[in-house]
Amino acid sequence: MRNSKFILTALAAMFMQGAYAQQPYGGCWHPEDIKNWSPETDPDAKFNRSRVPLATRFQEPTLMKANKNQYYEGQICNATILFPTCSMSPSQGAYNFLGYQPTYWQYMDKLVYWAGSASEGIIIPPPAGSTDAAHQSGVKSLGQIFFPPAAFGGTQTWVRQMLTKENGVYIYAQKLYEIAKYMGFDGWFINEEIGGGSTTEWVNFIKEFNYLADKNGDTQMEIQWYNASGQPNTSILKSHKNTSQFLEYGSAGDYRSYASSLGCTEAETFSKIYAGVQVVNSGHTGFQYHLNAAMPTDGHVGSLDLFCPEERIWKDNVKNLLGKEDTGAKAYAAIQKTFQNESQMWVNNDGDPSKIGDRWPGISGRVLERSVVNKMPFTTSFCVGVGKHRFVEGVKQGTQDWYHSGVQSIMPTWRWWIENRGSLNVDIDWDDAYNFGSSIKVSGQLSAGDHLMRLYKTMIKVTDGGKLRLVYKTSTSGSVEVKLSTSSSITPDVTLSAPSVSEKNGWTVAEYDLSSVNGKTIYMVALNLKSASAVSNYTLSLGQLDVLPAGYAPASVEVKNLATKSVLGEAKGDARITWDFDYTADFDHFDIYKQTANGTRTMVGQTRDEAFYVPTFEREGTDAAIDFVVVPVMKDMRQQEGKTLKMDYPKATAPVVTFVVGKSYLKVDEATTLTARATGSPTAYKWTLPEGLQLTDGSLTDKTITVKAVKAGKQQVSIDVTNVIGTSTTKSEVVDVMSDSEYDEVFNVVKGKKVVDYSGSTNSTEVPDKIIDGVTNPYSTSQKWCNVSADNWAVFDCLGSYRIYGFRIYDGNSGPESGVDQIDSYNIMLSEDGQNWTTVVDEENRTEESIKTDYIAPFKARYVKLVPHVNGTLRIWEFEVYGKEENNMSMTVEPSQLQMEAGETKTIKVKYDLGGDTRSSQFKCTAKADGNVTIGNITEDAASSTFTVPVTAQRMIGTANVTLRVDNGGNYKESTVEVMVDSKTQPNILKGAKAEVRHYKSDYSYEAEYDKYEVDGLTDGDKTAEALEMIEAPSTHKNDLWTIFTAPEGKTWNLSKVVVNLPNNNRGTNDNDVDGNVTKDISIAVGNDLTNMQIVKTFENLQDISEVSYIFPKYAATKYLAVVSNLNVYFYPSLAEVEAYEQFEDAIPVNGPLQLTGWNADVVAEKKPAATSTTTALDDQGWVLYTTDIQKTGAFCDAQGNITTKSGIPYSVATLAGKNALVMKTVNNEEVLSLTTPENIEEVYFLAISANGSSKFDVCAVYDDMSRSATSTFSPADWFGSYASGNEAQYGLSRIIRSAAASYSADDIDNRYNFRTYEYTMPLDRSKKTKAFVFTSRNRGAYPTILAVSKKGYKGSVSGIENLTTGNGALTVVGIYSLDGMKLNSLRKGINIIKMSDGSVKKVLVRK
Repeated sequence: MRNSKFILTALAAMFMQGAYAQQPYGGCWHPEDIKNWSPETDPDAKFNRSRVPLATRFQEPTLMKANKNQYYEGQICNATILFPTCSMSPSQGAYNFLGYQPTYWQYMDKLVYWAGSASEGIIIPPPAGSTDAAHQSGVKSLGQIFFPPAAFGGTQTWVRQMLTKENGVYIYAQKLYEIAKYMGFDGWFINEEIGGGSTTEWVNFIKEFNYLADKNGDTQMEIQWYNASGQPNTSILKSHKNTSQFLEYGSAGDYRSYASSLGCTEAETFSKIYAGVQVVNSGHTGFQYHLNAAMPTDGHVGSLDLFCPEERIWKDNVKNLLGKEDTGAKAYAAIQKTFQNESQMWVNNDGDPSKIGDRWPGISGRVLERSVVNKMPFTTSFCVGVGKHRFVEGVKQGTQDWYHSGVQSIMPTWRWWIENRGSLNVDIDWDDAYNFGSSIKVSGQLSAGDHLMRLYKTMIKVTDGGKLRLVYKTSTSGSVEVKLSTSSSITPDVTLSAPSVSEKNGWTVAEYDLSSVNGKTIYMVALNLKSASAVSNYTLSLGQLDVLPAGYAPASVEVKNLATKSVLGEAKGDARITWDFDYTADFDHFDIYKQTANGTRTMVGQTRDEAFYVPTFEREGTDAAIDFVVVPVMKDMRQQEGKTLKMDYPKATAPVVTFVVGKSYLKVDEATTLTARATGSPTAYKWTLPEGLQLTDGSLTDKTITVKAVKAGKQQVSIDVTNVIGTSTTKSEVVDVMSDSEYDEVFNVVKGKKVVDYSGSTNSTEVPDKIIDGVTNPYSTSQKWCNVSADNWAVFDCLGSYRIYGFRIYDGNSGPESGVDQIDSYNIMLSEDGQNWTTVVDEENRTEESIKTDYIAPFKARYVKLVPHVNGTLRIWEFEVYGKEENNMSMTVEPSQLQMEAGETKTIKVKYDLGGDTRSSQFKCTAKADGNVTIGNITEDAASSTFTVPVTAQRMIGTANVTLRVDNGGNYKESTVEVMVDSKTQPNILKGAKAEVRHYKSDYSYEAEYDKYEVDGLTDGDKTAEALEMIEAPSTHKNDLWTIFTAPEGKTWNLSKVVVNLPNNNRGTNDNDVDGNVTKDISIAVGNDLTNMQIVKTFENLQDISEVSYIFPKYAATKYLAVVSNLNVYFYPSLAEVEAYEQFEDAIPVNGPLQLTGWNADVVAEKKPAATSTTTALDDQGWVLYTTDIQKTGAFCDAQGNITTKSGIPYSVATLAGKNALVMKTVNNEEVLSLTTPENIEEVYFLAISANGSSKFDVCAVYDDMSRSATSTFSPADWFGSYASGNEAQYGLSRIIRSAAASYSADDIDNRYNFRTYEYTMPLDRSKKTKAFVFTSRNRGAYPTILAVSKKGYKGSVSGIENLTTGNGALTVVGIYSLDGMKLNSLRKGINIIKMSDGSVKKVLVRK
């Protein structure tokens, strides 16, 4: 059911309007979603890209310990959930206070994003903000690849996909590297819990990943492995020096002895082998046993992987608030508690790393703090990545709860180590800050004397002075003293004095000259809080700390290509803003402002990356535009000049009105409310009511009125609405007033109808079909549509046109579950044709209603689209659509299913009953076929109210649907007939073949053991006798009997039909002497790799049956055919016969180059000089492509002009000796390529390239009847790409220059082998002959070029029947016959048999 996630995102963007229309989310994919992933095709790519590089950590010369039990050797990997649902993790934080923000990076070495589920996605990059925060503190950030066990929806198919090799390359290893490289993180955690791949395959997969990473300089990249094993997998761990393993819980211990078998040092084992700790179960302070086992007090022996500590640290506090009360007092209290819990785990219960607790030592009781603060400039604003406000230099620039881990500061190394601390408390203060959203607040009683507060472990060499700047507030003047250590010691030896002091917006800014420590290294920065006498209510707020070079004045980074694709609505909008910049060591972050027309400037966000999403904002009055300003801030924390992006609102107009109706169908004397919902800040309303409605409450000048029905009929109201622009008049039928009998005809028109498509579901059971079954409060909790996604939508077909009045959604808490997430906003759209949609319901803030009811002004429609948004898990129990038939007509069809032989003509009878409706002058019956059948001339017998529809099967085995519609002047009824086309003339290709039968010793999996049998009785023609008597063991496992047939060497079968026969009518006696049905399910599987077979059909819950037969919709090209039997337990394997039939040869499409004329340039050099072997350059500098005759490396084609693209499509250039390309350097000018001979083509392929930047071109086909196909638009990226995105036709090409230019000489070959071509496909009407293609360039300045064209055609004509011809004139027609042998006087419509004068026979299809 699931399509590409990128396609779903695009669909959801079209379907949804309002607050959630454009919110970018982190990636959450299945393997097929990323096979062709590229930043260009992923609309959220820039939002999910981390730009902060991985900082380098140092180890001080003499260990600076807070307590005696700390050591460096052992490592901590934090495998944690960073957002409740991976598919809904907002890319750049969000406007709420509940996001989880790990901040104790000094005790972590690696971060693993623990995420993924079978329904949401199993490939999940870490959030960009989390990577930013981890990287600035020197912590690696890994994404997750989760192969869940079968019990949680997992399938080995995903493993086999992941291990796919093409041309000897693990294509997903390459793609995973490309994703990590672009998004800026450090590798992947592979969580393999289902099997399906061998150790050898995974070793080679990891090697491929790291080979690519090392080759491109990303030597830090790693794969961490987990497969629920408690023992190190030496083969996996040896695959690369960086590869590590998460051992099963309870495995903490000493693994240094593995060094020799791994070929590494004992010290390196700490970064390779991690013992898992189940923190979810133990609690965040309950795993001392594991901590002691890996990190004893006398020295470390191992490392730990912490599993989901956030469950206890964070989620316990926020689980009842997420998506509900995520801002305000409860959210503040929950996050305050979260920071307390975090301190308890990472530090200890005292919140002081110098103390050693007996019961729980904390991570700081074993792990020596790490630091990256080793050079100038260094700056921190003590931001923890969550805030109530946004500050710039002490001034509130925005007030809005927010979280964004990517703007965290590097927090102090020691939290909190204060000598003589007494009753002093240290807290995060979100109410006051200097920059970003928080400061550090020290409060309580300050006793007399010194109180050394150690802050940062550093290793900053001072060579030319510099400046230390401290920004603070204190209740006690003179109480703050800055101290440094210039030796590797926790005891300071320097006190900075005589600062330059100023005041900025209520904060003290003290700047200390570092000239006194020239030539020394600063190892620690500390504060001494001192007082001559006790201070009872002491406060100190720390806002900023900088260590900067002398005269520091960094050059600003430049904001380039600032842009948005967002379009503002008339009343509100949201904005996806992107830009480019070159990261430098002096860069800190960007401030993003929203600026209205009157100059009001509000900070809407901050980021260290290259994109930001601004949620919904309201238009200010009739403002014509709004500005967004992106302001770079460097490491001195000073704002630089920003770049401004202007977004225009639609031109302000008089109000546009939609009606909200209390109820839109009434009986006489019933009342309802009418509300005019209008755009453009209305100032006045004036209603005009029809005779059938009477005002009962309110005034005709109110926005909302109450009316009573006083007369039957369709009631049209009119309203004039005024704003500053003008007055609009809107008329609409808003209420139908009905008789009692008419009222009773309103019913749930979607009940039991058809689900056309939907975004996804958590499993194969809880799907949208369950919400149109008529059960509003089911007994089973599975009778719902359930999904976890940011993009939820479902399209329903009511199978007829109705007058729609309203909808009802039975949300999560209305059914058998309670206390669950509920829909907060939703859209409902209607359509008559399933293509053109009108939004009729657009609701927000409806979370509290468990049953949501909406009425609309009556609307004629057939299709309904529901688009719900929920902060969490979607649960809908039922969806009702209230409507009424617009006609009384009925229809029946016979037969409801049609079985035909290829080439045969049969008829469908359509009977109708107008039911008293007046027959329209346009009354008709139409038929539409979507497969391998054609429709003949439809005739009507009005006397019997019957249409006869002739249907002719083409010469193609397969299935089709014929949709029949009886239309009475726009009111219609419709029905569909399924057609199965078979053939008795095709041979059974398995006759006499041997079958390999595998009886597995466990549930089927790729690597499971099995007993193998060679069986020839399955193809001997006996459809009743048992053929598997040699298997003496009963079946005890799922899908444990596989019967495999292999195509002859060098051949691929084009299967169109499979028949399986069961002996004894599927009856037998099991191992317990119980009689019953033997086989429960039979599946048909095909594929070219026995480790990755595709099941195409499953026959379930078989009872007394002797044969099952499956006809493929078209055919399946396959090397292997497998019949998979799932037997009832303890029954013995049983099959009688298997038959298989191929598709007709002339129904198999053939790919190949097209011969065309109209080429306008020669752009492929076959010899030097290139200037004489080509005529035109592809770009403005003079570059062209070349063949292997010039150089094999980077060549576009071989010496004969042949190309085979990555997809396997063959192409040939028109010629190498002349014009061979269509170069489009003029925009909006039609260029034509004509076929030398018109052909029937099903699909056409264009090989294209774009120079001078990315381009766009249109193309359409011209048929021989001069009609044209639909126009397709293609947008090839520039021919140069730094790395392969995966969607190129060719990558690794180079180019040759025709004449000297810039630093190049004539015939120089570009030494960058990063050029590419693209392949585009376009479907055509294969019943017509294509004669030409028309191309039009649409991008000024960039040059698209067509290099070659190929086709998918057929060996014969579409139907397999040749046109009548007399060849060279020597042969004549001597007879014309019908299919049943009747001699005809002339050709007639349909199939004709033509006998020629030489005795040969031909078939001719006459279409008209």
